[in-house]
Amino acid sequence: MKNFAFFLIIIIFFLNSNSVKSDELNIWDYKRDDFIEESLLGKAPLFEKQRQEKIDKELEELLKIKLVPVTFEECLKIAVDNNYRIKEKTYTEKSYKWLERNAYAEFLPDFRYYFSIQHLQGTFLVGNIVPTDVDETPIQSYILVNWNVFNRGKAFFDVKEQKNLHKSAKLLKDFSREEIILNTAINYYQLLRNKVEVDIYKTNLIDRKAQYDLTKARYTVGVGTKFDVYRSEAELAKAKQQYITAFNTIRISQAKLANVMGIDILIPIYPTDNMVSEKSLLDCPVENLVEYAKSSRKDLEAERKRIEALKAARNGLYTEFIPDVNINYAYASYGTARAGLYPSNALTLSVSAPLGKNLGVGTITQVKAETENIKAAQMALIQKTRDVEQSVITSNQNSLSAKERVEASKTEVFASGKSLESSIKLMNAGVSTFLDVIQAQGLKVNSQVGLAENITDYNIAQVQLLFDTGIISIDSVLNGYRQTP
Repeated sequence: MKNFAFFLIIIIFFLNSNSVKSDELNIWDYKRDDFIEESLLGKAPLFEKQRQEKIDKELEELLKIKLVPVTFEECLKIAVDNNYRIKEKTYTEKSYKWLERNAYAEFLPDFRYYFSIQHLQGTFLVGNIVPTDVDETPIQSYILVNWNVFNRGKAFFDVKEQKNLHKSAKLLKDFSREEIILNTAINYYQLLRNKVEVDIYKTNLIDRKAQYDLTKARYTVGVGTKFDVYRSEAELAKAKQQYITAFNTIRISQAKLANVMGIDILIPIYPTDNMVSEKSLLDCPVENLVEYAKSSRKDLEAERKRIEALKAARNGLYTEFIPDVNINYAYASYGTARAGLYPSNALTLSVSAPLGKNLGVGTITQVKAETENIKAAQMALIQKTRDVEQSVITSNQNSLSAKERVEASKTEVFASGKSLESSIKLMNAGVSTFLDVIQAQGLKVNSQVGLAENITDYNIAQVQLLFDTGIISIDSVLNGYRQTP
């Protein structure tokens, strides 16, 4: 009798579900979404081609966009070429390059040409005493060469200061490039995770719709309860919200990635990858990573160069106690329009010594102030180095933790899938209720989403570890870091 009643329920269920596609009715055919589990467990590609094309088309229709497929490598290369932070740092580095060359210019002499012609007519005082009548046109023409010999030696310190500032700016430009590689990778992985979640929630929506139709059919023949109908209806509504939210999240993630890449933010870029799997990029003892980071991080090296520039500027102050030597040469022609011009040459060597300038107090106090600034910068460098060490340890621990969570999530995905199958069989046998099926379905979806998130967290942690260690590059992000012997 039980078998007859169950058979009747199935017939009514199919008769009342004409508006639903046949592949959305049979929630017992769980091989339909086995590819999701197999992919997340690293056994198969994530998406069947036809299924993925269907989801992509639906995404385009819902968001009214045309997807632009991109690979991970393309995103990284485009970001490095187009990101505006990198462009900003590039212009800053070029500015310091010209300032360095400007410092070298201090070694060169100054040239100046002067020409003057006047017409004097009337009575003038000679020596401001004797009046005399004048009707002349005086002319002056001379070339002056002035060389302040190395500016008391300060030119050497100025060159050293600007050279270190230029190196610091170049290192910061390279560090900015590494930051963009990191941010691009993070945003790409997050967008890929969103893509996976859309497919998971799509499958869940199909199953929830089939479950809702079945609970109505069971209630119609008097086998089910109104509670089952309401509960399955609530789960169906929740599944729709999750599906819509997943699409919304994809569009936001697309804008974030486009912004980092320096392209039009309206472009809906879309990962070509159809698989979410762990990418192990760096395997090294954390102690070695910490030591390597302290010598490889470009931001730390940039700060060291800045401190060297501060020292050069401080030491340049001592040149105020050195005599100032100037060499001047003038070739001149003086005369009048009536008498003609008379040439002359003048070579002058002048030396001035700052004997007792402010009794030396002004220079010494300035030197003391700059010394304290250097000490402050050194303390900041020490703290920054410690922060880098902490970041490496944190990233390494996050990576290890995420790896363990991935393994646990794989077990959860497998077990939740078997749990759902068992709950269906038990319900068919009359041992459990349909509520158990609904709950098991929710656990399965949550486990799939959780596994996708944990894999993404692991991949991001690996990229972050590359960055924190100072060895991140497009190649290391794509293929992993290969330590040279």
